[in-house]
Amino acid sequence: MSALKKERIDLRLSPDDKSLIEEAAAMENLTITQFMVASAAKRAEVVIERHKRLVLNEDSWNLVMQAINNPPMPNERLKRAAKRLQSME
Repeated sequence: MSALKKERIDLRLSPDDKSLIEEAAAMENLTITQFMVASAAKRAEVVIERHKRLVLNEDSWNLVMQAINNPPMPNERLKRAAKRLQSME
């Protein structure tokens, strides 16, 4: 059983875009709503995944790994921030 659908998004689009979407939905044997929801959800997943993942080139990767393996000593600014954090707990 599918979840009860309560949310709504209203769109304004050009007649050309509307015709294109209607034609594609018909070719997939879907309603316009089904087609648009499926298309938007797939695109949203791609965008979210792309923004969650950090891709580094080799030089950047090496810098990150060097910092992890040989972390610098904390400077005064970091020490002050740590003290502020402890006082908030």
